[in-house]
Amino acid sequence: MTSPESRASSAVVKLHRALYVEEAITEAAATFADFAGFAVRTDGEHYVVDVTDINLDVDGDVVAEFCNFALANTAIRRKSHNA
Repeated sequence: MTSPESRASSAVVKLHRALYVEEAITEAAATFADFAGFAVRTDGEHYVVDVTDINLDVDGDVVAEFCNFALANTAIRRKSHNA
C-alpha cells in the first residue's frame, strides 16, 4: 500500500490472471467509479488496470481498496461457482 505522502493521481495495477477473475475486477472498478477512472486490459498473464483521476481527497488508499475488492469479489465468484 502507498502512504499518504506518496499518493498520486494515477496508477497502474497488474493482477495475475491465475488469481483474479476479470468480472470481479470490473465489478470492483464499478464500485470505486466515484473515486477514480478504471480501464482494464489483458496483457499476457495479467489484467492491467490503468487507474486515473484518483480522488486524493478521500480518506484512505483508493488503489489498495480497489485491489482488496477485486480479490474479495474473485473469492466470492469462485466460491459460488464451486458450490
